[in-house]
Amino acid sequence: MRTILLCLLLAACADPLGDAQKVDTIEAWESYLGTDPSGSDRITAETRLEQMLVERALKSSKLDDYDAVLKRFPKSRQTAKVQAGRAVAHFVAAEATNTPEAWKAFIDQNPAAEATMRKKASARVQVAGYQDKLVIGEVTIEEVNLAEDPKGPKDGWGFSAEVTNTGDKTLDFLTLEVQLLDASGTKLAAKSYPLAGTTGPGGMSLPEEYTKPLKPGDKRVWVYTMGDVPEGWSKQVRVVPTSLRFNGSLAASAE
Repeated sequence: MRTILLCLLLAACADPLGDAQKVDTIEAWESYLGTDPSGSDRITAETRLEQMLVERALKSSKLDDYDAVLKRFPKSRQTAKVQAGRAVAHFVAAEATNTPEAWKAFIDQNPAAEATMRKKASARVQVAGYQDKLVIGEVTIEEVNLAEDPKGPKDGWGFSAEVTNTGDKTLDFLTLEVQLLDASGTKLAAKSYPLAGTTGPGGMSLPEEYTKPLKPGDKRVWVYTMGDVPEGWSKQVRVVPTSLRFNGSLAASAE
């Protein structure tokens, strides 16, 4: 009888919800919900768990963390925010892999992504299929005068690289992107500029040599200058093709 009374007393004193609140971790709330609470206690636990899962995803920017929210709370009031964050994280992952399959997966899995982001991904599918045929030489980085005044102050940065079309297709349009990296190789900022095309950004005119198609075997030096650079730039860059159009193709540019 004493044992039974003790067990009843301990059970009466137990406070699983309070324990979960004290620990306040994703694991603690998942464990508590595993006890199958009901009513307001379940709502309290699920609300806190959802909040913590969303915060973790936004902080880590990891696909798995975003997917954990969408799987656990598919009808969350924060679904739009989570889907937007997931699209950005997936775009970064696709860019790192940079294969046609990776870009197609991005398009298939992120129907709610911004239209401009999906358009860029569509262009990158075609680029990724031809990028091995575009040989980009070593990138030269130097301080320059943006007004091209040889006596003027060095108020900007210039980037240049020789590009060779080793494939069997003529490119009517080709845009390259210079990515400014931090010491770990993470992209801090990026700017795009054509190597072949009829006009540049905003309809601006291009150097005459850039207005000619890039034929198989052609070599051309891509040059781009900019003024402002992000804090933390390590003076390391990566230059990659981001959109192209083959001769006679109707494919749209992402720019």
